[in-house]
Amino acid sequence: MHDRDDLASEQAERELRNRLTTAFKTFTEKVEAISKGDVDFDTPFRDLGFPGVPFRSTAILQPTSTCLVNLSEWPPFVITLDEVELVHFERVQFHIKNFDMVFVFKDYHRKPVLVTAIPMNLLEHVKSWLDNSDIYFTEGIQSLNWVKIMKTVGEDPKEFLREGGWQFLEPEDNATAAAEEDEEDDDEYKGSESEDAGSGSGSDSDDDSGDSEVDEEEEDDDASNEDLSSGEESGKDWDELEAEAAKADRQKAMEEEQESSRMPAKRPNQRFGGSGGGAKRMRR
Repeated sequence: MHDRDDLASEQAERELRNRLTTAFKTFTEKVEAISKGDVDFDTPFRDLGFPGVPFRSTAILQPTSTCLVNLSEWPPFVITLDEVELVHFERVQFHIKNFDMVFVFKDYHRKPVLVTAIPMNLLEHVKSWLDNSDIYFTEGIQSLNWVKIMKTVGEDPKEFLREGGWQFLEPEDNATAAAEEDEEDDDEYKGSESEDAGSGSGSDSDDDSGDSEVDEEEEDDDASNEDLSSGEESGKDWDELEAEAAKADRQKAMEEEQESSRMPAKRPNQRFGGSGGGAKRMRR
């Protein structure tokens, strides 16, 4: 008996749900027809939905093209995505089963909306949806005092943005990595400038060195030509000198022969001196 009653109640609930769905669809079509397209009804994407606690009980939050809604629980939950400036994930630690999600609006005087108890295994799923919706998001391991934060931001929004805005919500590792990337970009830019300047001066020095090498080659060619010409001249002079020396030797030999033939033979008495002069040398 109880099984039949349960089946009958489930069947009646399904029929009621179908009648309500049909009635609501008919209502939306009539409104769109009457407004001539000024009013457009959006359909949630069930595949992108995720569970969370926007109020006191768990509800399935489903994105649309412009909103994040839950219309099956009371009170209804509706957030317009164009009004959201930042989504921050709190208590993101992989040894915890759930994390929280904070919606910060572009109107800094509006209170942020908190959705708690979202399963940790859906973190990447939610991030992918926010990324496709072009919504900036951050994450942290602690829960923040958003009343105090928004009070500080609302007092001087320009100064808040001038000091970095929401960058304080970024993890320290990401902030440090971003700063290092900026420094590396600056160093690469400066390095490229110095390389360009060095290449310019290097090209000038190469031109100068090329000119000097050309001058040196020309001087070497001139010197080699001079050496060749001087060598040729010195070769001719050496032949002439050899010929003159040989001629002089022959003349000298002929003169000696003539002198030897003209000299008379020596007599023996001339050695001891037969004249008066010779007697005087003996007396001494």
